Amino acid sequence: MTGWNLNRKIILTVVAISAVLAACSSPAVTGMKVHMQNQEYDEIIHLADSVIARGDSLNAEIWFWRGKALTEKKQWPEAAESFMKAYELDADGALAINEYWFVFFNSAANTMDTGDIGSAVEMLNIGMLVAPERPDFELMLGDVELNRNSDLPAALGNYRNASQKAEALMASLQQMIDDTSDPYMLDYYTQNLAQTRNLFIQAIYNSGSILTMMALDATEEDMLEYLHQAKDVYGKALEVDPTNVDMLDALAGTYLLEGDYESAIAIFDQAFINIGLGLEEGWLEEDEANGIMANMLVSKGYAYIEMENYQQSIIELNSARELIGDDFIVLSTLAHANFVMENYDESLSILDSVVMIEGLTPDELANAYYTRYACFNRKELDSEAVEALETALDFDPGNANYWRYLASTYSRLGRRNDAINAMQKAEDLDSLND
Repeated sequence: MTGWNLNRKIILTVVAISAVLAACSSPAVTGMKVHMQNQEYDEIIHLADSVIARGDSLNAEIWFWRGKALTEKKQWPEAAESFMKAYELDADGALAINEYWFVFFNSAANTMDTGDIGSAVEMLNIGMLVAPERPDFELMLGDVELNRNSDLPAALGNYRNASQKAEALMASLQQMIDDTSDPYMLDYYTQNLAQTRNLFIQAIYNSGSILTMMALDATEEDMLEYLHQAKDVYGKALEVDPTNVDMLDALAGTYLLEGDYESAIAIFDQAFINIGLGLEEGWLEEDEANGIMANMLVSKGYAYIEMENYQQSIIELNSARELIGDDFIVLSTLAHANFVMENYDESLSILDSVVMIEGLTPDELANAYYTRYACFNRKELDSEAVEALETALDFDPGNANYWRYLASTYSRLGRRNDAINAMQKAEDLDSLND
């Protein structure tokens, strides 16, 4: 939920709410209104350009209606330019320019797609000026700070501001829902409330994720404070959407990092109930649900390993394997659990399946072959251990520990020169890393 995606573009149709215009509209504006009723958008743009070319460029309404026509044509940058001009000229705030906030948002999104980040950020800042109550702009700015600038504190600040604005907007929309008796407006406000709630959840999720990332790089004391803050923000989101599976998963993750494994397991179990509800009600597809549950089962398996309940860990991990098949994370964790239980043959059998998975990264393959080495080492099968560790080094030749373990195993096999060379390689790598 933290990177920019085309699917996050918001293209909305504005509900026809009459703008409070200046007392005396010009004949040109009256003509534009007629063209708008007839959906003659090109005629509106042509008329506006003609009036502006004749010197009437200080009429905010001309720019406003020009922006509306360009909006209908989904010409976002041009529409944003017209609305910004209208905003600058509309000294009394008579025009409902803020209702067209999405024009600035979409213009920024399109500009972002071209790689012009600076212009996109400038457009987002203009959007915040025109519609300061909207959370969308700071949500995207948070994405920029996170994904483009790798500035976690700046991203967190934007996400927090976005969540606060979304929360205020939700309260405002709820009041409008309570006050209206118009079925059409009720539907409009309800849809907007649902969209704003999604923005709130997204901003909260991103805030918690950043706090968790900051915790991983902090001192132990600061780590606990960051995790406490993350739990607080996740809790706020769950007050709005208590069945949100992603939020429950993230909350459980903070407990795992704290070492409170029993609390994490309890939250995972609650999430499984909600996933079942999602399947029953149709808002989760079976494949999606299986993937979510498998990831949670792996996390539960890890928690049980840390609690030294290895048998239960294997049960959870095998359940994950039944759901999604031979996945690297599932199988490697399952191999580790069996290794800890001294089920070395079972671990090796699982690792045989791991290395057959297509598309593994060099790090993943190195990890798998290192675990094979560890199993053979425990079984005192030094020749097989050497072969596994040499293969691990094919994928991760810069791992000094691997070379050190290889030197020790060579030594047990009586391969003295190989052992010396491997130890020298380990020391050389250590010196490079100092």
